[in-house]
Amino acid sequence: MSSNPCPVYAYLLDGLGGGREMGWKEVHEWQPSDGILWLVGRPSGGETQRWLRHGSGLPQEVLEIMLSTTNNRPRCMTFRQGTLLSLLGMNQSRQTADDELTTISIWIDAQRLIAMRSAPTHSFEDIRANLQPGEGPTRPDDILSHAVQRIIARLEPLVLKMGRDVDDLEDAILLDPKAQVQQELVALRHRLIILRRQLVPQHEALSMLQQRRAWINETNRQVLQETQGRLQHQINDLDSTRERAVLVQDEMTNTQNTKLNETMKIVAVFTAYLMPLNTITSLLGTNIEGIPFQAGSDHAYGFTLELLMLVFVMGVSYKIFKKKKWFD
Repeated sequence: MSSNPCPVYAYLLDGLGGGREMGWKEVHEWQPSDGILWLVGRPSGGETQRWLRHGSGLPQEVLEIMLSTTNNRPRCMTFRQGTLLSLLGMNQSRQTADDELTTISIWIDAQRLIAMRSAPTHSFEDIRANLQPGEGPTRPDDILSHAVQRIIARLEPLVLKMGRDVDDLEDAILLDPKAQVQQELVALRHRLIILRRQLVPQHEALSMLQQRRAWINETNRQVLQETQGRLQHQINDLDSTRERAVLVQDEMTNTQNTKLNETMKIVAVFTAYLMPLNTITSLLGTNIEGIPFQAGSDHAYGFTLELLMLVFVMGVSYKIFKKKKWFD
C-alpha cells in the first residue's frame, strides 16, 4: 500500500500462518466473516484517517488516541468492542536523543488488529516477513504477543548503551580527575530519568493487558509474561545505571570539594603566616611617640633591625605551623 519509510500496509490473514496483502478498497469492504484483518498505518496518512473515522467503527476516544502524534503515554484501556494498548518503541529513523522513542497504538479485538505509529519501527516488519512462508500469526493475539515481544526487545540496546555511557564517564574521571564531564553526566542522568518514567507505565500497561483479557490464549499469555519480566529487568538496569551515575557525580563533587578545601587551606595558612608581620608593621607605622627605631633616634640601623625582627618572627611562625602540620 505504501513505499514510505514508515509504510502503511494491510493483510487478510488466513488463520494458517499466511495471508495476502490488501488494498484500501478491500479494507473498506472488509467484513469480520472474511478473516482476520491486520492493518499497520500512520496517524498522518489521509487514507488511514478516513478509514479509521468512517469505516473502522472504533470508539471516538480510541480514535483520538490512535490518531494523536503528541500523546505518548503508555496505557491499556478495555472497551466493549476490544482493547487499546499504547506502547513506546524504538524510532528507527531518530535524529536526536529526544526522538529515540515513538508511540505505537494497537487496537485489538476478536477479528482484527490495527496498529498506528508515527515513525518507522521494525516490530511489525519482522512479523510481516514471516507471512510468506506460512509461519506467521494465526490469531490477533499472536500478532500482539510477537509485536510486544519485539518492541520490548528493541529497547534493550538503548538501556545497555546508557550503562556503557556511564562506564565511559567513570573511566574518564579515573584516568583524569580533572576531566570536564559534568555536562555530559547531567544530560545522561536526565535521559535515564525520562526513560524510566516512560518504561514504568509501559510495565503497568502490560500487566493490565494480561489481567483484563481472557481471549489471550495460554501460549501468548506466557509470551507476554516473559516480555513483562524482560521489561522489568530493563527497568532494574536503569535503576542500577542511575545509581552509578549518582555515585560518579558524587565522586566528582567530592574531588571538587577537596580541591577547594586545599586552596582555602593554603589561603588560610598564608594569611595566618603573614598576620604577625602585618601586626608589627602596623604598630611600627603608627604616628605616636616611643616607637623603636623611628627617624631621629640614636639607632642608625633601626630599619635593618626591624627587618631582622620580622624575619625572626616569620621563622618562629614557620616552626610553629610546621610542628602543627598546617603545611601538610
